[in-house]
Amino acid sequence: MLRIAANPARRAILRHLIATDSRRVDVDDLATTIDSPEGPIDSETPQIAIELRHTHLPMLADADAITYDRGSEVVAYRGDDEIEALLEFVADRLE
Repeated sequence: MLRIAANPARRAILRHLIATDSRRVDVDDLATTIDSPEGPIDSETPQIAIELRHTHLPMLADADAITYDRGSEVVAYRGDDEIEALLEFVADRLE
């Protein structure tokens, strides 16, 4: 859980999913909208999408924070009070 919260990109992904009404989003849409406190994860959306697909989304899925369907390229937030509390704590204390 701390590995998730330690990374600005993964925090941004989760915050975006939580804020989205359906809590579901397409990977390419996610790549164009997320950013970290330091600014965009990368200046090019295709590179961000690659980082999402190969690094951040699999890690979040392994931690059961999201579901990630590689075939449809849809990411969904599972809903977790602990994750939301941790994100709030990090935002209040560290950002």
